Amino acid sequence: MSRVFVIDDEPAMGENIQRMLRSPEMNVLAFTSPRAGLEAVLANPPDLVLLDMRMPEMSGEEVFARIHQAHPGLRVIFLTAFGSVEGAVLAMRNGAFDYLPKPFKREDLVLAVKRALSHATLEREVQTLRGRLEQLGETDHLQSRSPAMLEQVERCRRAAATDATILLLGESGTGKEVMARYVHAQSRRKSGPFVPVDCSSMPGTLIESELFGYERGAFTGAERAKRGLIESADGGTLFLDEIGDLGVELQTRLFRFVEERQLRRLGGLEPVRVDCRIVCATNQDLAAKIKAGTFREELYYRLGVVTVKLPPLRERPEDVAHLGKFFLERFSRRNGKNLTASPRFYEALLGQPWPGNVRQLKNVMEKLTALHPDGTLEPEDLAEDFPCAQAGSVLARLPWKEARERYLASFEVSYANSVLSRCDGNLSAAAREAGVDRKTFYALLRRERDSQSEE
Repeated sequence: MSRVFVIDDEPAMGENIQRMLRSPEMNVLAFTSPRAGLEAVLANPPDLVLLDMRMPEMSGEEVFARIHQAHPGLRVIFLTAFGSVEGAVLAMRNGAFDYLPKPFKREDLVLAVKRALSHATLEREVQTLRGRLEQLGETDHLQSRSPAMLEQVERCRRAAATDATILLLGESGTGKEVMARYVHAQSRRKSGPFVPVDCSSMPGTLIESELFGYERGAFTGAERAKRGLIESADGGTLFLDEIGDLGVELQTRLFRFVEERQLRRLGGLEPVRVDCRIVCATNQDLAAKIKAGTFREELYYRLGVVTVKLPPLRERPEDVAHLGKFFLERFSRRNGKNLTASPRFYEALLGQPWPGNVRQLKNVMEKLTALHPDGTLEPEDLAEDFPCAQAGSVLARLPWKEARERYLASFEVSYANSVLSRCDGNLSAAAREAGVDRKTFYALLRRERDSQSEE
């Protein structure tokens, strides 16, 4: 049975709502004192609160602020008289579910209450499903045993409780988006949207309209108004991946939004307020880009209120076997197989340089579980992905620095060709798959031709 609390200083209003909502599936309790209603909510939160906006003893905004602080997931619908709608809309931006202007019809009340209760039920089901998936290892939940990585996870956990902007630094494939989603899941905005934006995958002419949206007639082909990705993140988290690839002119617009938390659509005149958390990520050296004049210094400091540097996989030896086993179990279960791996296999994983970091390890384990029959994985199964392993005896005769350079160069070329083949020769798609920009990916392929011409 659903429990609904009504907090309204007019006794007739509470009685009318009880009569309108009376049903075997719903228990409605009315309070004429806002303080008594607040105490009841805090002591034993119901499924929904119907809250009057204007009360003499304590305002609805005050009651809502206390409720939202203690139980941020609790649905609250404001009951507003004429002239207080603007305040109710502001409350919705701060987390209220909906508002009903007085006087309202029974069908409007019933519809609003059903929507709120259905939304709450759906969220509980999603949370239950997410928990089951995490138990099965079917989510990108953070997996680490590395003290260096766990230190950064704890840093993010503490920052997640606030609305401070977070800048995630690290090589491609270290798990920056997974960390961004972790921040979102740990924040008070976890019930809101998580909107990822890949700043490197869209041309400059397109990303501005995608980010900020546009009004009808803003440019040729704009036949209707469209909300941008920033607006879509209202109430949630905006994740700007590869922020270092954003053009300088667009950085200026983004800085203004970060400062004011409002934007103007292309072709629009009215400002639009957006309440969202901002998390950014890059694999580039932003300090060097600032010196080169390709990244705005004030934006860098505004985005990096909290800066988190994710260590590469080669600096997290504790995670190599742990993640390898995690991905093996996940993909074996997904493919309906019964695969294990020998201790020698995990030792072989530990011996690789992993320039593609966790993303590369994940791809290797997915491919092995897709192609390998049931049984046990051995070091020999890695020969296709790490051809340099067969040349270990040759490299062992070289000085460490030269052997390492040859090993890495050979792997990078092999890795790039494998990804390009998997993407049917599409260079842009392969670059996205590898998690690098198109220019960097092309440079990897060019090394092979350069080495062949030298020979």
